Amino acid sequence: MANTFWAFATASVAADSLFEAVAAEVPRRISDFNAQAIANIVWAFATANATADPLFKVLAAEIPRRIGEFTAAQNMANTVWAFATASVTADQLFNVVAAEVPRRIGEFNAQNMVNTVWAFACVGWKQHQIFRELGSSIATHLNDFNEVQKSQLYLVALYVQIQWPNLDSPLSAFLHSFRPAYTRFESNPSQLQHDVSTMMEQIGWVHTFEHETAEGFSLDLAEPKLKLAVEVDGPSHYLKELSSGRSVVNGATRFKTRLLRSFGWTVAHISFFDWQGTSESEKRQLAAAKLDELGLPSKISSWHRR
Repeated sequence: MANTFWAFATASVAADSLFEAVAAEVPRRISDFNAQAIANIVWAFATANATADPLFKVLAAEIPRRIGEFTAAQNMANTVWAFATASVTADQLFNVVAAEVPRRIGEFNAQNMVNTVWAFACVGWKQHQIFRELGSSIATHLNDFNEVQKSQLYLVALYVQIQWPNLDSPLSAFLHSFRPAYTRFESNPSQLQHDVSTMMEQIGWVHTFEHETAEGFSLDLAEPKLKLAVEVDGPSHYLKELSSGRSVVNGATRFKTRLLRSFGWTVAHISFFDWQGTSESEKRQLAAAKLDELGLPSKISSWHRR
């Protein structure tokens, strides 16, 4: 079951009924699944931009009791990465993994290290030990990381700098060398972004299109002097929650927003799902609501006051 499920996610084949069936079946047969199968299942959900809150909660309670079975570092790394991507709170799981990492650090390859340290930063982990442990190992294997991995490490280094500004961290030392990798992948304007920008101009917001912050973040629409931004989030920013059918913001998007707010930015989001298929009037109302979130007036709100 786990291997079949993993294969569909790896091949990027949509299979909602399969995902729903697995989400329902695994909790009933949890003792039948070994560590590899559990890791494959949660990884497959996150990779396919899907989540199932009841399933993840069952696994969040089950995995800490069986952490000794996770003999492969990759299984631990993929598991915490999946939980962080799915934005599922699992403090006990992260606690046991944080305890395991120091004694098994030699088993982690470059991808395992990146997935693990990014996951802890993504969930806002407040204990610095794991960042020092993995940071030291990352520093000694710096040539092993590709540009995508360095891009992820840049965000982790920023998080560590914000959280512990006086911490002597190996990650902080490489902050500036990781940055070019991050900015290389950050900017990719969409037609949706252009459409929202046009509407924002129509209702009176003068803004910069694709503004790069001092830290290297690309903001879709921004008013830099006031540190105000609107992010236009396409489907890749969301996970489908199977039990409710809702679209929920993924961990990576939440992580970026949290970092931006740490640097003093006020950020509002416009979702692809709220924008598509709506009338011009509804789009105008949505854009005005987002300016209200930023504390800005709009032409449309002025008309309403009249």
